[in-house]
Amino acid sequence: MKFPYPDMQTVSVNGMRLYETPEGDFYPSITTMLGKTMDKEKEKSLQKWQQALGALATKKTKDAADHGTAVHLLIERYLKKEELIQKNDNFSQQNINAFNALKLKLNKIEELWGQEVALYSNILGLAGRCDCIGVYGGEPCIIDFKTSGKIKDEKAIEDYRYQLTAYAIMHNEMFNTNINRGIILMTSELGFPQEFKVNLLDYYEPLAIRVEKFYSTIKL
Repeated sequence: MKFPYPDMQTVSVNGMRLYETPEGDFYPSITTMLGKTMDKEKEKSLQKWQQALGALATKKTKDAADHGTAVHLLIERYLKKEELIQKNDNFSQQNINAFNALKLKLNKIEELWGQEVALYSNILGLAGRCDCIGVYGGEPCIIDFKTSGKIKDEKAIEDYRYQLTAYAIMHNEMFNTNINRGIILMTSELGFPQEFKVNLLDYYEPLAIRVEKFYSTIKL
């Protein structure tokens, strides 16, 4: 690890995940904030999908989460130069295909500063766990790994940009860095890799609006 990233524990309060900072404060996760301030149209679409599928929606959500966890573990081992397949592993071919699709993109990470590291910001009043931080394409970047059931366009990843922006603010505040670039590496069930480059400075103001909305309506 390039920086002394803290070991922060989480608790669940009123359905929200909170991180305890080294100073003893409790901050909501960035994903909690984004979920609570979701666009109404997107929220209605999600509810409609859940109602249409019923119990199957829960299974599909769990399967997608399990797949994402497996792919993230393969990526973590690859970047650490560990054995990919270890004793008692039970990766599916889908997990392996999704990981293999990202290999060439992963090789563009020139310096690895940290993986699965906890971050927080007293300015934002938020915390979270970042997939990867390092130098990508010659620039310090917040790097996020995503799995998807289908190819996604720019509009579909808007909240991912807010997530990366929050992590950059947290990291810059904690370690006096100057990270302004985000990279989203996404792999779909078709095995097709996608790379989205994000100028995080463009999202400072809209992120602040979302955070203000969250704290104006949520009681912790």
